Amino acid sequence: MDGAESGLEGLLSFVFRRSANAMVLADEQRRFVDANDAALRLLGCEREDLIGMPVADTIRPSERERSAREWQAFMRSGEHAGTRNVVRADGSEVRIEVAARFLRVGGRRLAVSVTLATSDPHAPPTPARARRGSLTGREREVVTLIALGHDTSQIADGLLVSPETVRTHVRNAMSKLGARTRAQLVAIALSTGEAALLVSSAPAGEAAGRSPTSTT
Repeated sequence: MDGAESGLEGLLSFVFRRSANAMVLADEQRRFVDANDAALRLLGCEREDLIGMPVADTIRPSERERSAREWQAFMRSGEHAGTRNVVRADGSEVRIEVAARFLRVGGRRLAVSVTLATSDPHAPPTPARARRGSLTGREREVVTLIALGHDTSQIADGLLVSPETVRTHVRNAMSKLGARTRAQLVAIALSTGEAALLVSSAPAGEAAGRSPTSTT
């Protein structure tokens, strides 16, 4: 494993364990490999029941054919963003916005899917653009906080800036990385290392917790 790959795995592990955003890993056969606590709450199930389950089992039956086509396109492009109805363990449904990217984890090519726990009504989706540069330090910081589940107000309070300043950093980051939504922004940042700034600044002595795919 080279340094870049190792760094991306460290970033994923850091965000995966701590994020209030629902995050799952799936293999190329489209089966769940791991899920963080937020994803387990969203789906209303236990980790041991989810691991190995086909992703299609959590999708509304009427949407499964379209979802299968989207998965094939995702396998070719390596990137996906959209909305769908998720079927929870109790049979109830919830509409989610999800974005996914492929990333090598433990030598395996896995799909990392992100669903944001919060949304900003003042930040509508923007047209996707080609990637046009690396993020600034502050943009990485804001993106990492979004990945961890913070909303605009929380980020503004923590960084001692205005909410509009946060939105400006988000718009700039989305433009640079070619993202249309915050969920897609997080997925891209996790797969490219553009959210790595806060990994090295985690509180000393913080519990390491479990790493993604540790159950496999």
